Formats: sequence, C-alpha cells, structure tokens
Amino acid sequence: MTVISAPRLLVDGRLTGPGAVVVDEGYIAAVLDAVPAPGRDHLRLDEGMLTPGLLDLHNNGAFGVDFAEATPAEWERVLADLASRGVTGVQPTFITAPPAELIAAANRCRVAAHAPATRPVARILGVHLEGPFINPKRRGAHRPECMLDPTPRALDALLHEEAMAQMLTTVTLAPERDHALEATRRLAAAGVVVSVGHSDATAAQVRAAADAGATMITHVFNAQRSFAHRDPGVPGAAMTDERLFVGLIVDGRHVDPLACDVVFRAAPGRVVAVSDSILTAGLPDGTPLTFGGQPVANDATGLGRRPDGTIAGAGIILDEGVRRMVTAGLDPAMVLTAATETPARAVGRTDLGRLAPGAHADLVWWNDGLHPRRTWIAGTEVSV
Repeated sequence: MTVISAPRLLVDGRLTGPGAVVVDEGYIAAVLDAVPAPGRDHLRLDEGMLTPGLLDLHNNGAFGVDFAEATPAEWERVLADLASRGVTGVQPTFITAPPAELIAAANRCRVAAHAPATRPVARILGVHLEGPFINPKRRGAHRPECMLDPTPRALDALLHEEAMAQMLTTVTLAPERDHALEATRRLAAAGVVVSVGHSDATAAQVRAAADAGATMITHVFNAQRSFAHRDPGVPGAAMTDERLFVGLIVDGRHVDPLACDVVFRAAPGRVVAVSDSILTAGLPDGTPLTFGGQPVANDATGLGRRPDGTIAGAGIILDEGVRRMVTAGLDPAMVLTAATETPARAVGRTDLGRLAPGAHADLVWWNDGLHPRRTWIAGTEVSV
C-alpha cells in the first residue's frame, strides 16, 4: 500500500485538507482527513492539491493525432501525452463521416483500448459519435453531405458491427430529425448516452428527447438553436431540465467565461467540462493539419479554425480549460468537479472521477498555479 498526502484534496465536490489517500493494488482503499506519520510508503506532496484524474468526454484528438484516423502507435502516444496533462480518461469523439469510416475508426479504437501499453496511458472510456444524425442547419465544421436521419436501418448499419456495439458509449443527435425519438429510445435502452447537439430543436423538442431517454447536451450554446427570451432553444432546456447533463466547452472562447458562470449557476452538479479538442491541441499555433477531411490550424487564441474562419474545435487540453475558468473567477472545486466526478456520473462510471474507496487510483497532483505536476493511472505514475 502507498499513502499520498497533500495540503488539499478534492472530495465530494469540495476542497478539503490536509489529508491523504491510501492506494492499494491500483484502487483507492481509503481517504484520510489527516496526514499520517512519515513512512517508507508515504509520499508527502508539499503544495497544491490532489484530485481525481480529468475525464474528457468530448475529445477529437490532440498532439497532432486525430482519433478517427489514429494508428496503434499514435493511439499510445496521444493517450500518454494526455495523461501527462492530467487527463486520465477520454471518450474519443468521431465527427460526421460515412458509416464505413466511423466503423473503421471504432475498430481501431477497440484495438487501442485492448492493446497492452508499454507505459501508463489515459483510459479509453468508449466512443462518442458526434453525428451523423445531426442537423445540417447547425452543422458547424461537419460535412452536411454525410448527415443522415437515424432510421432503424441506419442504426442497424452501425450497431450490428461488433466493434461499434462494443465501443459505443455516446451518440450526439438532433432530436428534430425524422426517427430521432425512436432512435433515442433504442439507444438509451442499449445503455448508450444520447446527447442533444448540432440541433435546431426547440426547448419543447429537447424535453421530448429527454422523455425518450436523452440525458445530455453536447457543447451547450454551440451549433444549436440559441437562447432567446421568447425561444429558449436548446440552452434553455439544458439549464432547466434536471434530467440533462450539460456539456460545456471550457476554453473560454467557444463560450465566454461569463456565460460559463451562468451555466454553472443554472445547472449545479450537472455541468460536464469538456475540451472539444482536435488534433491541433498541444501544438504551436498555425500548424497546418487536416481534420474531418478539411484543413485546420490553431489561431492565436487556441481555437482550431477552417481556412474560412469556421471554428472546428478547441486547440487546448482540458487542464488548460480548467485554468482558464479558474482564472476567470470560477470556483476551483466546482470547475474541477465538472471535469472529474460529473463526467463519470454522466457516463455511468462509479469507479472513476472520485477520491473514494473502491475507485480507480487515477490521480493528479496540481501545483498552486493549477498545473499538473504528477499523474497516476491505477496507482502507477505517468512519466512526463
């Protein structure tokens, strides 16, 4: 057993401490509200805080790697790089593409999830399909020619493939499309999280999707019918319907920090902080790459943009998003909980995102400037 103590710990949504966690065979065996006496197996952290690892439910790639096209070597490298930045679990996100391409990407993801890694890497939580069942009117950077109605036949084409059936954990869809509510019921019954996004739905249509089993909103305010006082749209339903977790891009650019604060206040305990990063994340600004079949590069603010200026995703890692929110004045415990415990709850993982007995010992030590100093996956330290 190993004891790791710190001045502050994130426990049950609050910063407490000093205290410690006891790690045994990759799991947290106990959380202590005091620092035990020094010993051979006691690692005493002298500053900052100890938290669960970050869980990013909306991540298209990073460090030059697009999850939809990654090779086995690229999978291991990007997962290791994410872990070094405090991201201990990730839900690889594939944007709209022909079904055959999505199935091939799911196959590669399945191989990566079961491959024996040569070093500790971020866990693959499952596949997030952001499309193709979305609305061209709210397409963002997606290819409209690849979008489909979620008919039974279209779902069969995806779900009957073994890799997709095994790996699929979340589907973003537009509930106003034909067959969408029927598809929502089917997916929810299969244990898949249905998230409303890239949608022109009214608030009433979002509530109907929740009635059918939808439990999440994809990147609130972005690529969806906006909030207005006579037409609350997707954000209005997201912030008032307690059945829905609210995905929020926390780069401070997709959503202004003031609007982020509004979301946190309106939906306490339901906000899921995500990066929505693409392969430009973690690279120098201006590095030219291709994402979703089209050119993309980061601008000077950390946004991935198409040549015409369309935002294609975030160019930052989730730890940077946490820092940006806290720098803007949001409560650190609230933001960190939105990036740890709440995403775990959103995808039904009680073994992740918590400093609690029985949870995986996926841990991050942050310094006082909220930069990750050390990361552990199942109690094993990640080499930086």
